[in-house]
Amino acid sequence: MSDDETLADVRIVLVGDEGCGKTSLVMSLLEDEWVDAVPRRLDRVLIPADVTPENVTTSIVDLSVQEEDDNWLAAEIRQANVICVVYSVTEENTVDRIQKKWLPLIRLAFGDYHETPVILVGNKSDGTANNTDKILPIMEANTEVETCVECSARTMKNVSEIFYYAQKAVIYPTRPLYDADTKQLTDRAKKALIRICDRDNDGYLSDTELNDFQKLCFGIPLTSTALEDVKRAVADGCPDGVASDALMLAGFLYLHLLFIERGRHETTWAVLRKFGYETSLKLAEDYLYPRITIPVGCSTELSPEGTQFVSALFEKYDEDKDGCLSPSELQNLFSVCPAPVITKDNILALETNQRGWLTYNGYMAYWNMTTLINLTQTFEQLAYLGFPVGRSGPGRAGNTLDSIRVTRERKKDLENHGTDRKVFQCLVVGAKDAGKTVFMQSLAGRGMTDVAQIGRRHSPFVINRVKVKEESKYLLLREVDVLSPQDALGSGETSADVVAFLYDVSNPDSFAFCATVYQKYFYRTKTPCVMIATKVEREEVDQRWEIPPEEFCKQFELPKPIKFSSSNIGQSSSPIFEQLAMMAVYPHLRRVFYLSDSNLLSKITFGAAIVALAGFLVLKNL
Repeated sequence: MSDDETLADVRIVLVGDEGCGKTSLVMSLLEDEWVDAVPRRLDRVLIPADVTPENVTTSIVDLSVQEEDDNWLAAEIRQANVICVVYSVTEENTVDRIQKKWLPLIRLAFGDYHETPVILVGNKSDGTANNTDKILPIMEANTEVETCVECSARTMKNVSEIFYYAQKAVIYPTRPLYDADTKQLTDRAKKALIRICDRDNDGYLSDTELNDFQKLCFGIPLTSTALEDVKRAVADGCPDGVASDALMLAGFLYLHLLFIERGRHETTWAVLRKFGYETSLKLAEDYLYPRITIPVGCSTELSPEGTQFVSALFEKYDEDKDGCLSPSELQNLFSVCPAPVITKDNILALETNQRGWLTYNGYMAYWNMTTLINLTQTFEQLAYLGFPVGRSGPGRAGNTLDSIRVTRERKKDLENHGTDRKVFQCLVVGAKDAGKTVFMQSLAGRGMTDVAQIGRRHSPFVINRVKVKEESKYLLLREVDVLSPQDALGSGETSADVVAFLYDVSNPDSFAFCATVYQKYFYRTKTPCVMIATKVEREEVDQRWEIPPEEFCKQFELPKPIKFSSSNIGQSSSPIFEQLAMMAVYPHLRRVFYLSDSNLLSKITFGAAIVALAGFLVLKNL
């Protein structure tokens, strides 16, 4: 490919039998008049963007079939964005060869089920000859054929239109939007249009919303007459399309079906591209993943706008208003996303009801979890769900950045003795069989029976809401996947807000794991840590460590070990989780946590904690 062609937005390739007038058509386009003497073969032509109706740089390639084999032709065709198959309306054999020679050759280049548009061009239409009866069956039998144009290089009839239609076929392709067999919108097109249709998730577009949508996409409002004409046209062809004088979702889809059937593909594409869609009907990379800077020590959370958006989606798709999303409701909510979102595996990180359906708490916890640990996924899913709708920006309808807030640096939170963060991460450390899965699943309200059914399918994360000073926070438990204390922890693990070390009181080697990891990674750090004794109903044995757990905690100024008893299992509101959340929210009060009885710590008021800390500082200075 030449340097000029690398600059082209649209590459048009002309094929056809010798003598059909391919070269004459290009020469007539360039000279704007009939040219008697044309070269035997025309070099590639580059047309600047400023002289084309669609403002795109266009390369035109005239393929000569003389002395060239099919493999060479297929290789050249493969580089095309659109192919014009030229035939002569005065020679029926050139029409027959469309299906015998040229369409098979194009399939050789692109495969049997390709989406590269093909335009049939009937040249020499300056007489009375007409091949419509033969061309229409070809178009109906071959869905890659976008249209057919009869023209005349001699009289200039439809010459410029050929190349205009070729450009449109590339810029506003039909096949991603329209299924010629069913004469309906494709599933991909429906998903995309559903995503951008309803700005307030109430299921319909009022006149105001429809007008705002029009102004957002095209820059001009609709007149009241135009609005009524739109609704009348929809109502005539789609009985469910209009209700209460508003355009329903079915009507919005039908409206775009009308645009496409009437050859106004550009209208639908203008709307789709405003909301970030590429020709493949996938959202553009820069739209899905906007650039964001997250300084060291900061984290990401849903903004008030993001929280409001995902909450409204829950209310919309919770059709029976039972406060849960059934499997079908959950599937409907995320149907516009290209891949499954909440699966049978990752739902184990979330609160569900007894039937395994996602509760509102679990649903909101999901978004807070992914926003903290996988921001890219949050951006992608919110984009497909339509978060930016109505949030305009230069050339597009905004992006998902407004859904996110970057928190203040943790170092500054410590200096200011306070934070406005909502989501806190607790690392869960312990040897094998220390009871980590039961402990973590308890935060989601699951008991021993539920854990037994889970088996090895447990989630490394569990998140739920926890009360801290009568304020809701999200506590995210993250299990450390290490088999021995010598395994290295990553920076994402060592940067947790609080660490819970679990040890089995009935296993003499269990505490050594916790003590080793603590000394290796968290001793002399500002991260609050706490030891949690599990399986306390069993007979307690001496731990094979230099000193007992209680003495260890005293030596390293940690709170006394907390007992996680059977009464705590399956209790998401257990005081232990409240204590972990409080330690994460107020890391500057570590001294208070050390001085206080850890089993009573969750009952201490914030004011009492401040008093205790002040008393400790006074005693220390004496």
